[in-house]
Amino acid sequence: MAATATGQDLTSSSSYLVTYNDTGNTGYESTPFYESTSPGTNDDYEGEFKFDDYTQRCIVSGIFIVVCIVGTFGNGLVILAVLLSRKLRTVTNVFVVNLAAADLLVCFVLPWNAVGLLTKPGDGWPLPDQLCVAVALLSFTCVGCSLYTLATIAINRWMLITRPSRTYRTCYTPVYLAAMIVIVWLVPFLVAFVPPMFGLGALGYTEKYSTCTHKNAHPLAMYYSLLQSVVLFPVPFVIIIVSYVKIFKHVKQHTKVMKDQSEMSVETSNNRDSTHESVNTRDSAIRGTSKTDLSPRRSRDASVIKKRLSRRQVEITKNLFYVVCAFTICIVPYGVALLIPPSDPVIPWTGALLVINSCINPIIYATKHPYFKQVFRLMLGCQCGKIPEQSNFLRSVRSTVRRT
Repeated sequence: MAATATGQDLTSSSSYLVTYNDTGNTGYESTPFYESTSPGTNDDYEGEFKFDDYTQRCIVSGIFIVVCIVGTFGNGLVILAVLLSRKLRTVTNVFVVNLAAADLLVCFVLPWNAVGLLTKPGDGWPLPDQLCVAVALLSFTCVGCSLYTLATIAINRWMLITRPSRTYRTCYTPVYLAAMIVIVWLVPFLVAFVPPMFGLGALGYTEKYSTCTHKNAHPLAMYYSLLQSVVLFPVPFVIIIVSYVKIFKHVKQHTKVMKDQSEMSVETSNNRDSTHESVNTRDSAIRGTSKTDLSPRRSRDASVIKKRLSRRQVEITKNLFYVVCAFTICIVPYGVALLIPPSDPVIPWTGALLVINSCINPIIYATKHPYFKQVFRLMLGCQCGKIPEQSNFLRSVRSTVRRT
């Protein structure tokens, strides 16, 4: 009887299985893009650990379901807010909506993984195998898309705060924005989809964790894991760290310059007032309020407006940095656990922490982002008529409701 030898890589598998026949010879048996995992055809062995404690499986599946409900509502609210208010239709929010869409898709696939966890251990995947493959592919694509979207947001905030306005407008035309969105989806999709097509991995149901993911039974699985790790993680994280460090340095320097200018302005204004007090009084009596009085005031007003705008952009940038921090906190334990084989028992829990991130971002926007907070409050209070800078879509809907 043929026995199947399996690897213990935690992150992927191949579509070839090493088989041993009765004579002791070995060979590669070709399998399709996914491996059949119908009930009764479970993998023979996928490592020493197996997530078969039904109580833990129920808890993890419960987490998946809660994240699905909260995340669907929250990310849907983010997308709807941008749809209803032109005030939120900024270049940065194009990426924010893209991030919300990726999180929303993750929420849609979580119930299917809950089905796998709630199925009796040993019964395998109860639904069509192609569905499990699609769930795994979509999960990997969305996680990778989230990482690359966070990197594009970091670059966007860096350019907005540190670069001239003309440069910013040149780089973020509608055509370039569309290209960026396509790239952040295409890269993770290709990384997850192409390797299994060439025998370097197989997507589907894994008995080890009872979820739809990448199989870990092939001796070449480590190369698929390495490919995903190199392409999807280091590059975005380096971009994010470098961008926000540059933003921090620029804001710090900018604050220092503005403080020095403010002190110099006050000192110059006092000297001017003491020197020209009599002249200004005589000119005011003859011509009313003089231009020399209004000019400094207008200059100060312009400076205050510019300072306020700068502060608002800094606040928005801080808000988006919180999003990056939340994602990092959620993904690092999972990544560390994958690299340490003895940590197999915590993989399901770190995976649950990773998907929790899909419902965190809307909470950050609702509590920290100055514009989203306002629109969310009006939407949840059923006061859409008070939303600032209403979109044509909202006006059309309100007009239709009035006529009916």
